[in-house]
Amino acid sequence: MTIYQKPKKRAHKGFFYLNDEVVINSLSALESGKVDEIVSKTVVAREGGFSGELKGGVPGIGASVGGGKKATSEVEEEMVRTRTRFSIFDAWYALLQQEKAIGTFEGWGTEALAGVSAGDTVELRAGLSLGPLQTVMRLFLWFADQAAKPGTAFSQKGEEAKATKQGAQMMRTLMGIDNGVEDEIPLVAVPLGDEGPQVILGISPKWMIGKLGQLGGDFGIVAQVARVIPRDEEYPILRLTKDVTPTPMEIDTLKTVVSGYIAPAKELGVEVDPEESVVKGPALVLNPIESLWV
Repeated sequence: MTIYQKPKKRAHKGFFYLNDEVVINSLSALESGKVDEIVSKTVVAREGGFSGELKGGVPGIGASVGGGKKATSEVEEEMVRTRTRFSIFDAWYALLQQEKAIGTFEGWGTEALAGVSAGDTVELRAGLSLGPLQTVMRLFLWFADQAAKPGTAFSQKGEEAKATKQGAQMMRTLMGIDNGVEDEIPLVAVPLGDEGPQVILGISPKWMIGKLGQLGGDFGIVAQVARVIPRDEEYPILRLTKDVTPTPMEIDTLKTVVSGYIAPAKELGVEVDPEESVVKGPALVLNPIESLWV
């Protein structure tokens, strides 16, 4: 006897990532009327559907939010922003499906990239992870933060603390973190199906809805192909010189730098290989637009 009755359809969308700036620009170019209609509806909602002060308190809180035009406006703007974000994605995705403008994969395997070109919009299902290199780097940054605080189990002093601080600064530079702000976080995607070409994608923290710690399970991904890496070529997962295309010197330098983290990684229980700093062709590099749990 089967106890669990599976849903006949997964209608709920649990978003992990959504770059709505790319979506709205694309939809504006394809059919601006859809964007105008959505924006118009949200303006009406803002002006008529959620205005005035909240009086009598909020259930479960009890306190009045009277005199809260500013607070009300902030809540309202966040609601409108969120609604607009998902409404625009649905309109964009439906239009691309209607135009048959999304490439799909039936499983995965050694020939998965046959016919795939840079610029294609594609959809696939894959497991997402930070990969061993990103995992150990983020663990070290967390450790360095704890080491700098007094009274923690990892607190350090003197030369030991200085060395950890210097190592963390070097790692932030390597990861492209400037003043705590990251340009891009590289992720490894493992498409469902047979073993085949590697897939990497870089997500911007600006467009994340979920948290990195929530990575796990399968995701539906809609992305644009940035480049297809030919067989035997290498592409750096971490970029040292983002203003120019990857060079052999950059790749060799990156491998050398990463080799210095092998021993610390083992102490944290993570195995790191300098070769993991690059992806070897054949491989697919994606600019993700959306990802959701499936």
